[in-house]
Amino acid sequence: MKKQLLVTALVSVMVSAPAMAKEKKEMAPETAWGLGGGAAFGAIVGGPVGAIAGAFVGAIIGEKEAAEKTVDNQAIMLSQYQDTDEQLRNSLDKNRALMAQINALEDEQYRLEQARVDDLLAMTVQFRSGSAKIEPHFAEQLDQLALILKRKPDLTLNLNGYADVQGDEEANLSLSQRRADAVAQHLVSQGVNQNQLYAQGLGEQRIVANGNEYETNFFDRRVTLTARGATQSQMAKN
Repeated sequence: MKKQLLVTALVSVMVSAPAMAKEKKEMAPETAWGLGGGAAFGAIVGGPVGAIAGAFVGAIIGEKEAAEKTVDNQAIMLSQYQDTDEQLRNSLDKNRALMAQINALEDEQYRLEQARVDDLLAMTVQFRSGSAKIEPHFAEQLDQLALILKRKPDLTLNLNGYADVQGDEEANLSLSQRRADAVAQHLVSQGVNQNQLYAQGLGEQRIVANGNEYETNFFDRRVTLTARGATQSQMAKN
């Protein structure tokens, strides 16, 4: 009879182990239930000794199940991390490809703009005889040049005005200055900083035409536009 009571008490303690473990959070649920279930089964089969052995075996089984569950959860988290890492790598690759395209477009834009600057600086503004008025065709080209100069505030120009050999030399020098000033004023009216422009009248210097005919003198009635650095180097050579 005492033996039966001992078994009953031991089983009660073992069966109550899961609830105690859950309340105190000292072991995993699988371990607690394994401990209690093993103890109960061991008590029925082998008495007090069986209860203790069963509890031990049940606890081991519970720990194993808890460990397997933890491993499964970690495997799921690792898979999620790997997916996230792959997504990040794909995003980085796409960003690198996009930046390469942007850089290529910027380089091409710079090349085209530089070519446009070179074309406009190669322009010569021509004038009618005795006039410093800018003709509409040249005004349109100067407007395009003004857009570039506003985007490139470090770009400075020499505006050199000339006159043909007809008439008085002093009058031609004054006329060439008015022509250079007219080009500068037009660019300023389009928003160009005055400090980017250096207007100078050179009169009959460096004439282009060989003769004193109206048609050929047309090429001497002009204003040339060149970057200051390039112009200064060219003038130094001359």
